Amino acid sequence: MTMKLELIDLNNGSVYVGDKLHVKTIYNFEDDTSISWSGIQLITRPPCLKEVQITKQEIFSKGNFEAGEYIREKNLLIKNNIVPTIKKRDLNYEIKLILRLPHPENPEENILIFKKKEIEIKPRNFNNQYKETNPISLSISGLSVNLSKDIFRPGETIKINYKAPDFKELEFRLLQKSNLICYCETYGQSCKKVEELPAAIAGDVRTSNTSNGNAFLKVPEIAEPTHEYLWEPTEKESWGFKLGDYTKWSLLVLGKPKISRDLIKFEIPITIVASFISKMKKDSELFSKEPTKASDVFESMASRFQKIFEIKKIEPDGNKYLIRIKNISNKQLEGVSVRVSGLKEELFETAPFLRGFNIWGPGEEKELIYESKHKISAIIALFEDNQQNLIRLQYPLS
Repeated sequence: MTMKLELIDLNNGSVYVGDKLHVKTIYNFEDDTSISWSGIQLITRPPCLKEVQITKQEIFSKGNFEAGEYIREKNLLIKNNIVPTIKKRDLNYEIKLILRLPHPENPEENILIFKKKEIEIKPRNFNNQYKETNPISLSISGLSVNLSKDIFRPGETIKINYKAPDFKELEFRLLQKSNLICYCETYGQSCKKVEELPAAIAGDVRTSNTSNGNAFLKVPEIAEPTHEYLWEPTEKESWGFKLGDYTKWSLLVLGKPKISRDLIKFEIPITIVASFISKMKKDSELFSKEPTKASDVFESMASRFQKIFEIKKIEPDGNKYLIRIKNISNKQLEGVSVRVSGLKEELFETAPFLRGFNIWGPGEEKELIYESKHKISAIIALFEDNQQNLIRLQYPLS
């Protein structure tokens, strides 16, 4: 059994939270091939686990393929609750194309073939989260500190107005506290491999002119915006796991009184927002407006595609159904897959089975067999081809 898989990232390595990751997959089967399943996954590797699936999308269900080439384009939605890539703390992502093949000797096992590509998930513009700034005024033990606002941008200077006549020295520190959030039941309430980190000093200024005046601290040009992300899986088997990341900023005020050895200290929370990023908006709009061809089984149902296939006849034989389908177009179709399932109780679909046809000529009829132990009222057939045509037909059973 010889085959070749290709995974092509049509987003060129990055995607924004809330957008769709567009990929092209190419399957080249040199022989007739049976598969157990194939699809794409978005994965990451937290500190305490080897690999975690964030989301996935099926491309092919269980079925049989003729030798040939099958090309599919898919859109994987990057939901808004997914944590963006944080390279500083090794939170990275990959897209993985997976092909599971039945083991020739052990039917309970699968042979796994896959292709991977790194993908960067970018956050949306933080500025939309913080619409209003607020002044800050604090007074403790005769030390008064005032800020005209509590929201700043990278590269901006923080102006601190102070009054402390009973102090001999004042110090102001800009602090950043960042870390991963990793909750894993295996390791208890928090992952033991994520150490508690002390706050980093991003800026510092001292003064002995304490009666009243101003101090200035510059926010670093590369300052990471304030954020707190948390993702939890929806799959029942993964409940109890959480993955996230946070960055918090504050202004630490230290004062040495003239007549006391006690150090007065307190923190003032502030927010750092991202700089204006017009290019990010343009890129995001470009991807969000990109035409999608086959992201969902109910999309791409345009009438010009409806006249390609026709179910000519379905012959029941016990639990089996012989299905005859005709290409009623005037075109030769390539890389066609037909995913067949049954409709039971007018609502639920039975387990699907798939057939792949390398070439389907105009006017040509194909036969396939679908087997189900359930009593079904209709056959549902989902067609795809290498041109990304997607058609769904439903044929009632009398």
